[in-house]
Amino acid sequence: MINFYILKLIYEIYYLRFLISERFSKDLVNSKIANKFIKFNNKIVLKKIANKKLLKVSILLPHCIQKYNCNLKITNNIENCKMCGMCDISDFIKIKKEYKNISVKVATGGTLARLYLKEYKPNLVIAVACKRDLMSGIHDSFPMPVYGVFNEIINSPCIDTKVSIEVIRKVLREVGIEWENWNY
Repeated sequence: MINFYILKLIYEIYYLRFLISERFSKDLVNSKIANKFIKFNNKIVLKKIANKKLLKVSILLPHCIQKYNCNLKITNNIENCKMCGMCDISDFIKIKKEYKNISVKVATGGTLARLYLKEYKPNLVIAVACKRDLMSGIHDSFPMPVYGVFNEIINSPCIDTKVSIEVIRKVLREVGIEWENWNY
């Protein structure tokens, strides 16, 4: 495993390069630097947690994956969702019920996300966000193991975004999270 200080330096360089490239980029969705960083980070996270029993895993979601015109408040409790299937929140409720030791939280911003992580202290975070929020969230949370997954921007940023549930399930299998309910 890479020395802590060297790893921190690598994260700082990636983050600085990302911020500079964003300043001059017209592409609001894609970023080669963000993609490279997330791949690098995720590889480091998987190595860091390999062969460890994960007692607390948190899936952290952006509020923009909830249907924009939905009148239900899920930021304080995703169980408020009525499972209509119009957004991906219902899939995360299913995941929460299927696996042991999984917490699913929807954050309205980075400050709330960091506060939640500070209080909950998970062994692993699977964070879903747009490139900018994911980059800053992973950077700010270092050295906490945060596995990053980009959300899919369909129409415009921050409105009705999606996330690949298959990717989330793959990560959960890869890190060895135990099933709670096999017959769900």
